[in-house]
Amino acid sequence: MKTKFGSGLKMKFIIFLFLASHFSLSAEASQNNWDKVAEEIEKALNNAAEAYEKGKKDEAMEMVADAYFGIFEGEKANMEIAVRRFLSLKKASELEKGFADLRKGIKDGIKPSDFKKQTSNLVETVKTAAKELDRKGVGLSSEL
Repeated sequence: MKTKFGSGLKMKFIIFLFLASHFSLSAEASQNNWDKVAEEIEKALNNAAEAYEKGKKDEAMEMVADAYFGIFEGEKANMEIAVRRFLSLKKASELEKGFADLRKGIKDGIKPSDFKKQTSNLVETVKTAAKELDRKGVGLSSEL
């Protein structure tokens, strides 16, 4: 009887460890999803800054719009909804305003150095929000 109890307890413990490690790995895998979205936004905005610096305003405008509508508000992740829902409406509005300010800057013909500074500030804000979403374990929009 002692042997059966011991082996049953060992089996339960092994199953517990397996399940615990599975859930731990799942959580770790999803913890950097938003970081990857932020990297995509950063890449698109840096490309926009390069285009703007070369005088390609229409191209820069399109790249900013793609970063906003295609990535930030895109179906794949929809960071805007996640930020509004899991961080705050204020933070979501701040990020949206950052994208709008970039488009306005292009329309107004601001200096490329000022545009690059605005881009860097927005990228840092996006990265900070992404880290917070990952820290909270928030999944991408398909998981919301």
